[in-house]
Amino acid sequence: MKRLIILLLLLCLCAPGDVLAQDADQPLVVLTGQHVAGSVATVSQAILIEGTVDGDVTSWNGAITIVGSVGGDVVSYAGPVTIMPSGRVAGHVLASGGELRVASGATVAGQAIRGASGDALASLLDLFMPMSGAGDSAIGRVLLGAVLGVLLAAFCLLYAAFWPRRMLIASTTLQQLPGRALGLGLLTTVALGLVLPPLAAVLVSSVVGVPVLLISLALTSAAYIYGLAVLAQWVGRRIVVVAGRAQGLGELTMVVAVVLALALASITVLQPLYGVAIFFLLASPGLGAAILSRGGIAMPLSVA
Repeated sequence: MKRLIILLLLLCLCAPGDVLAQDADQPLVVLTGQHVAGSVATVSQAILIEGTVDGDVTSWNGAITIVGSVGGDVVSYAGPVTIMPSGRVAGHVLASGGELRVASGATVAGQAIRGASGDALASLLDLFMPMSGAGDSAIGRVLLGAVLGVLLAAFCLLYAAFWPRRMLIASTTLQQLPGRALGLGLLTTVALGLVLPPLAAVLVSSVVGVPVLLISLALTSAAYIYGLAVLAQWVGRRIVVVAGRAQGLGELTMVVAVVLALALASITVLQPLYGVAIFFLLASPGLGAAILSRGGIAMPLSVA
């Protein structure tokens, strides 16, 4: 499960199909005379293309050097990109956060683009996969945990405030059909974990695919936060029943949501990957209940 969550949230770009695995501390090299029919992609490993790549060459945080030929785009979101005099690129070249150098004599059929958004992407990546034990990484994890806790608590409270009836129907579904809700939620999480990485690899390897990917991740996160809010209300209902209280469900839901958000934020500060994994696991039963109740619109027939 840990590996699955790593693939899901870090958008691990799939290993290059015809390139042998190499030490992450060494550049990934396509040697002279070597031909890769697909694309080449890394997270933070540098890439050196001396041979031929038919597809795209992409790295989140690594340097890319093109000496040979690339049939698609060349994209590095935070590292430098260098096209040597003998380099040939049939698509676009993007260095979003690093230096872009196109030597005299190099051929770039598309646009050579130098942006400034890659540093943010690389910094976010370093929070989960720090290259060293530097203090900046620890500070970044603290900030990430704080932001995550505030956002989770805020969105849970917004869901409870603006969709009280839907929340009530979804939490009732979770109460009446806990096994089905848990099973469906976990199945959905596993399915997304299997579908999103290859989809992310396709989208992130092109310049225009990144906004689509970010929107998809935002919508997915919103669905799981809704599931966490449903779980918080279910816990609140259990407390109401045990305490024998006739009212106060809304207040208890808010308290439970804040407690869950703070707990997840604390875990994320210590272990970012575990924090994210626990978030998806905790939200899965609520997400399953939301799916069974069609987003909290109607009770399932087996409950109604």
